Amino acid sequence: MKPLLATLTLFLSTMPAMAATPLASWDFNSDDGLVNTGSLTPSEGAGTLLLTGGTSSLFTSGSPLDPAGFPLDSGWSVGGYPAQGTLSGTAGFEGHVSSVGHKQLTLSFDYKTQPSGNKWFLTQATADGGVSWTDVATFGVAAADQWFTASFDVSAALPAVANQAGFAFRVVAVFEPGTLAYEAAEAGYNGDFGLVIDRLTVQATPVPETDAAWLAMAGLGLVGGLRRRRRQTATRVRP
Repeated sequence: MKPLLATLTLFLSTMPAMAATPLASWDFNSDDGLVNTGSLTPSEGAGTLLLTGGTSSLFTSGSPLDPAGFPLDSGWSVGGYPAQGTLSGTAGFEGHVSSVGHKQLTLSFDYKTQPSGNKWFLTQATADGGVSWTDVATFGVAAADQWFTASFDVSAALPAVANQAGFAFRVVAVFEPGTLAYEAAEAGYNGDFGLVIDRLTVQATPVPETDAAWLAMAGLGLVGGLRRRRRQTATRVRP
């Protein structure tokens, strides 16, 4: 059995690493030449975006990192957050993307807000379609009217999101950490102002089919080896 296990271990350890691929990606662009008529249809992969907690949205100019460029480059602005001091962690947007056949999920997007827009947001993830949510990370908008890029290791926070049809993520407005109030990016808080999102992407690594196949072969080999050893032992002890 030892040669079989050694061969299996060597094979699995020398398999090439699978590259991360987009499960779903949104650039929010339309092809009519107007930034305020974008699209929530994924530009790559499959998934659904929804508003949650009473927010509203519109399309506006997108990230300068989007290769489409003006006037085709649209971003998705999600606003209409709760009144000051109320309902932290309830309002924003969520995305539903099946991760079946994939692991090591990450979420990334470009974002910006206006001076009175909310500064602090929380990313969360679920493996059961939204029955329960797990915090991934809190992030703040460092400065108003500037684009930033955020990236989150979703699987590190919630390993159960691997290989799940019920995987989803959400981004919700939260109070300034350690307080019971929303904080504006630079001026007085106004929940009507939106967080603009662009180049929203969920990436993951495919689960190699060969892993499962070789593990099954290893199991068969171990069973066969045990049976041979039992027969040999029985033969030796026969009078």
